[in-house]
Amino acid sequence: QSLMDSLFRRYYIPKLVVREVRLSETQTVNEIIDGQQRITTVQEFFDNQYPLPKSLTDLDKKLPGLFYKDLDVDIRMFIDRSLKYQADIIKDIDKPDDVNHQIIATEIFWRLQQGESLNYMEVAHAQLSSLTRNFIVKYSDDQTFNYKDYKPVDNNPDKKPFFSLLSVDNIRMKHLQFMARFIMIERGEGYADLSDRKIEDFINSSKQDDGIGNYDFENEAVAIATLKTLKVFYEIFKDDPMLDATSGIKELSVEYFIISVYLLIRHLHKYYVIDDNTKLNIREFIYHFHTRWKTYDESTDTDLLTFSNRRQQGEKDLETRDIILRQLFFQYLQDNNKELIEKDEKRAFTELERIIIYRKGKGFCQQCLREEKPENEAKVSWSDYQADHVIPHAKGGKTVLENAELLCSYHNQSKGASLNEST
Repeated sequence: QSLMDSLFRRYYIPKLVVREVRLSETQTVNEIIDGQQRITTVQEFFDNQYPLPKSLTDLDKKLPGLFYKDLDVDIRMFIDRSLKYQADIIKDIDKPDDVNHQIIATEIFWRLQQGESLNYMEVAHAQLSSLTRNFIVKYSDDQTFNYKDYKPVDNNPDKKPFFSLLSVDNIRMKHLQFMARFIMIERGEGYADLSDRKIEDFINSSKQDDGIGNYDFENEAVAIATLKTLKVFYEIFKDDPMLDATSGIKELSVEYFIISVYLLIRHLHKYYVIDDNTKLNIREFIYHFHTRWKTYDESTDTDLLTFSNRRQQGEKDLETRDIILRQLFFQYLQDNNKELIEKDEKRAFTELERIIIYRKGKGFCQQCLREEKPENEAKVSWSDYQADHVIPHAKGGKTVLENAELLCSYHNQSKGASLNEST
């Protein structure tokens, strides 16, 4: 609204800085280096997303509070003629795949921002050659970028549904900050220093010459683990009736609490079977804990006092909060006569067990036989066979011979974590 006031009064507005990008000999596009928010502000006014400010009263008492659709035709004509931006167009850094050209454009952006206070994630967001930055943006930002067509995509189809659970808007890239911290947790195998400086260093350290548009980081173990935990987190809370297209879960509104819940779910997913009953138990405990946290007596509830006092993002702070939350969770289960199913810590069969499983199956895929395929199609060589859990490990199945069978690679991969009909 301050910008609209300046535009109506024809005050000086800084020029837009535009980079001309040449996609071919006959096609160019304009990329905003500086001034995107100024453009968006006017677009949103034309879309009737906010009214004119009260500060325009001295120009015309009727203007304040009016949306664009409410304005008289003559005022609309004035706006269409007068609300214009001046722009400087830079034409000598126009190659879309040239890393040096991207770096120069980014450097121009930062030099123009020297008078503004940017948070660490806004700084990191511009590091286009960072592989960790690319992963974070891909899975947690509201927008994405199509490098093939060289244009932004307003609704990011890859953004994880986990973020819809949070009663935290993505203002100033808050969701990206969460994703960065979750990756650091996985990288530290549970606890890590999640300070702004550490995360900024982490993102900067993964810059590569071929990093622009490079998403190879998503194949790293820490990236895969992060996405798995976020999926489980979402599955636990997705049916909360409080959720809708515009509202998250009110209990999930404080950053250090959300990070603590992530740590708890990460631990439980690693060592226990997360079935429907367990999901319900976790969800009900979190709501129970939140109520206690918001109403505790500092003079008597030392656990919650310590939890609240360790709200920082240091490694010891994370560990202290995690120990408290985990202890109270298992106490909650005991008090309510609830139990968890432990996963077998042994995940893979030994070489001897694999030989026994193969000999017992006589070299035939057991699922192929159940599907009544002929033996010549069910035959599996030693190098291609899979020793599989009948009851999946993720559902509490033990890694023992009694819970093993021979499968071909096709049926082992297509089975996933489901139970065979025969079981």
